[in-house]
Amino acid sequence: MTWLTWRLHRTEAAIGIPLFAGLLAILFLAAQSVDSAYEAMQNACAAGTQDLLCGERQNRYFVLTGRWDNLTTLLHGVPLAVAALLAIPTLQELERGTHRLAWTQSISRRRWTLARLGFVAGVAALVAAVWAATAADWRASVLLRGQERSFGWDVFDLSPAVLFGYALFAVALGLAAAVVVRRVIPTLALLAVGFIGARVFTAFVLRERYRGPIEETIPAANGGGQFAAFEDRWIIDETWLTRTGERLSWDRVNQLCVPGANEQNTESFFQQCLVDNGLQYFRAYHPTDRVGQFQSIEMALFLGVAIVLFAFTYWWLTRRPA
Repeated sequence: MTWLTWRLHRTEAAIGIPLFAGLLAILFLAAQSVDSAYEAMQNACAAGTQDLLCGERQNRYFVLTGRWDNLTTLLHGVPLAVAALLAIPTLQELERGTHRLAWTQSISRRRWTLARLGFVAGVAALVAAVWAATAADWRASVLLRGQERSFGWDVFDLSPAVLFGYALFAVALGLAAAVVVRRVIPTLALLAVGFIGARVFTAFVLRERYRGPIEETIPAANGGGQFAAFEDRWIIDETWLTRTGERLSWDRVNQLCVPGANEQNTESFFQQCLVDNGLQYFRAYHPTDRVGQFQSIEMALFLGVAIVLFAFTYWWLTRRPA
């Protein structure tokens, strides 16, 4: 049964394996070129002087980083492409009805279903592990070096933990859609909409709610507020508050503290205006030390949904009419 399942996937494997290997090779070479450019820049600028060679190496490093950074957006679609390739053979068999022939032979529904789901889940886990390791190197070389943006969508979503969850979720979603719809184009459309929709909803709605944010209220009289260094944190909300707790927009604050035409030091005037009006700067944020915890939560969330979808697929194939 395993050999038969492999043979049914051989066309998709012949397409997907070279493409995936080619993508891994491109990412490896790109990361190596960025690493080399970074080391050259570090060596040229080690003395701390901004000479011509240092400037030239800096420019080359930033050009390379910017060029390859444009590829990052496309990398988020890899789990979706893998899911489509793994789901198509099962989808085609269900669409043509050839699975009924297998069930009339010595192969039971349960055995056929377990072999299919086990094979697809195993391949998906292997591909996800390789892809997660490659993406981790990509993040370290192209996205994160010298920058602090751990909560950035491109950095967060390409971490190994969440990538593994995304990949298995995409495959499980593709199989669940395949056994219900049993048509190639509608199934692939449903897979794309479901996967992208889940990712967008998680990133913009759920993620910031994994834990309650830390809230700070800083009186303008303390001289801090929005001018204080804030490093790498995910700011959920920031605004000005009056003494009574009323929220003020930036436009309202700017209207309130408009310097006169003869005012020479506008910055000092603005700061003193904030103090005179008793304004407080409010911000809610997630600190950097929560990144790993948030990634684990998101991986568990997508893996949990994937398990439910695999269970649904198994139930549908073994209990519903053929």
